[in-house]
Amino acid sequence: MNEISKKLSEYLLEKDLLKGWNSVKESMNQGYNSSFIYDFILRDAMYRIGEMWEENQITVAHEHLATGTCELILSKYHLEKLSDRLIENKTSAPRAMFFCVEGEEHDLGLKMASSLFEEYGWDVYDLGSNLPLDYAEYSLEKWKPEVVCISVSIRHHLPTLKETIKRLKQKRPGTTFIVGSRLHAESAFQSCCMADTLIAKDTSFLFQWLENYQKEAGTVDKGVLM
Repeated sequence: MNEISKKLSEYLLEKDLLKGWNSVKESMNQGYNSSFIYDFILRDAMYRIGEMWEENQITVAHEHLATGTCELILSKYHLEKLSDRLIENKTSAPRAMFFCVEGEEHDLGLKMASSLFEEYGWDVYDLGSNLPLDYAEYSLEKWKPEVVCISVSIRHHLPTLKETIKRLKQKRPGTTFIVGSRLHAESAFQSCCMADTLIAKDTSFLFQWLENYQKEAGTVDKGVLM
């Protein structure tokens, strides 16, 4: 863990929004991209807080308070990044849908992922935590996204993840499915994902995927213009 994330974890526990934001802003000014800020500053700070809770150094109330403060900083960061981009025509933008499987309440990583996609100009539909599968199916049919990103972090939700992927793939077979989870290295998690499901272990994976997607889309556009 780096010193920035360590200090940020202290600011989050103190509910010091200004110092917390300043630490993130300083990293932005130093040229760090979003994948680094999400993975090695915000995420690592929350990991440290989670470890402190598991070791009984803090209470669950402290953990919830820190999470709420982190979400405020994430929202501020997201708005800062969007302000750097020109307003684009969303009707021509690729579309992505985000949600946590039914029963899953931990959605901070999902918010980081959806923010990153929006930073790259995607038309984003973030449906948040604990989305019932019936509503996921309805939303898939309604918005017809090119990409569906699903998040899960608790092991006993893995059977729900497997059923979710299966049913959504049956609805729209050509859709790209990306699943993010801190359980990404576990065989029980991997067995829930079909062969063509992409597994995102962190936002750095999504950053690289979006970079490649953008390059391929640019190649196609140039081909059409020629």
